Amino acid sequence: MIKETVRAQRPRLPDAAGDAGETTGDGPPLRLLLLGDSTAAGVGAEQHRDALAGQVATALTALTGRSVSWRVAARSGATVRDMRAVLLGQLTDPIRQWKPDLILLSAGTNDAMRARRPGAFRHDVEGLIGDIRLRLGHDVPIVLAGLPDLGGHQGLPPHVRGPLNSYVRLLDRKFRLITARGEVLFYVPAGGPPPFAGGWLASDRFHPSVPGYRGWARNLAAGIATLLETGVCSGLGTGAAPTDEVAAVRR
Repeated sequence: MIKETVRAQRPRLPDAAGDAGETTGDGPPLRLLLLGDSTAAGVGAEQHRDALAGQVATALTALTGRSVSWRVAARSGATVRDMRAVLLGQLTDPIRQWKPDLILLSAGTNDAMRARRPGAFRHDVEGLIGDIRLRLGHDVPIVLAGLPDLGGHQGLPPHVRGPLNSYVRLLDRKFRLITARGEVLFYVPAGGPPPFAGGWLASDRFHPSVPGYRGWARNLAAGIATLLETGVCSGLGTGAAPTDEVAAVRR
């Protein structure tokens, strides 16, 4: 299996520390939850503030001027089905009365490495979305982070890159099809630099480094900021009419 081949050739790095934080900006903070796998868990960075969650929050504040209160619910190695089983209880913090205004989902690579059938993957994602809706309501926007192109990933053995990237592209298309339904559901393509080449890779040569997370986060934040500022995320934006740029993000 691809997952065992990749795992055997890289050291195991710990999750990042400090799974909550807040940026300084204007007005009440936007409460952002990053839900997902090892990249959401910040593997490759020492602190979450330097990994995907903290970097997305920092970039969002720079783009919109808003404060962002962020939290992470993640598990290294998790498939979407695993997330449904173990992470849903972390969506809110009743003690601190914290509930997300927006959820960013980073998932799919582990499903690809385990060759989860595309139809079953779509069923898992739709089930996860349904579970989130049951707990948080139907008006909380969910943004699916597009899967990166791994065809040129320097940390993967050449014989693994092609098959894995082909599977990743299949699952990424399922993300796009799911978000085409609407329901306050959005897709932001991976974009950014080549998949964590050179200095963009952590020491395990698989996960992003701090600069890798920063580059990826800036692209995700740009897509989310477009959704917020045009008002297509109900209750979070200015109420302006959606633009062509937003339509491109939704496809």
